[in-house]
Amino acid sequence: CFAATHVLCTTCCVLCLLQVSRALRSLPYVDPSLPTLALVGAPNVGKSSLVRVLSSGVPEVCNYPFTTRSIKMGHFYVDGQRHQITDTPGLLQRPDEDRNKMELLTLAALQHLPSSVVFVADLTEECGTSVADQWAIRRELRARFPSKPWLDVLSKSDLLQDVWQLAEQQQQPHQTSSSSSNGAGVLGGAAAAAADVQDAVQFAAALPGAVRVSSVTEQGLLQLQEGLVQMLKSDAAATEAAAGAALVQEHSTASLLQQL
Repeated sequence: CFAATHVLCTTCCVLCLLQVSRALRSLPYVDPSLPTLALVGAPNVGKSSLVRVLSSGVPEVCNYPFTTRSIKMGHFYVDGQRHQITDTPGLLQRPDEDRNKMELLTLAALQHLPSSVVFVADLTEECGTSVADQWAIRRELRARFPSKPWLDVLSKSDLLQDVWQLAEQQQQPHQTSSSSSNGAGVLGGAAAAAADVQDAVQFAAALPGAVRVSSVTEQGLLQLQEGLVQMLKSDAAATEAAAGAALVQEHSTASLLQQL
């Protein structure tokens, strides 16, 4: 009787360990030392589809809100350097106290990972979030994380040809000024952040540097990859320069202390 009970307990323990092992394998491995691209935006705007085509990640791709219920990770290389790309749960336009755990997970990832932001917007509004609310989410994130490298991406571009034409017509009267602010889509300029956006044409016109992509037709994917590489290289150079300046300052301080 004792032997049978012992065997039963051992079997239960083994089964529990197997369940824990499976659960641990399903968790994303996040290396905080690696450069990270964080795809953010409202739910169902196309973030998961972009992770799938840009990296080794295989996230869920479905047409309903909060498909991404945790941080999904993919990896890719730039100049031999390994990078992470994260597919984060979507954000809704509401105060932090009203946000659910998935939305707070996205904000925590932006706060604590050395991440560059890829903000994805769906101007067709098929995602279920209005263009005005998506713009408000973008403005909030730009204000909350002003120092993070930033790239704007407009998804489902194959469905928005009329919007692009109207947006370019709106930009033409301001060509002189826009020539110096074409980086708004890459850098999230102050002028773009201050714009009052209510519809798709205004959104596109406010961000002339945004990358327009379609995961269906693959339109704009090469341009997106080039934009990501440029952003990552610029960020790496800035980080290296800052580290060098800090080292020089440290040596200067040490030399000064020795002289005292």
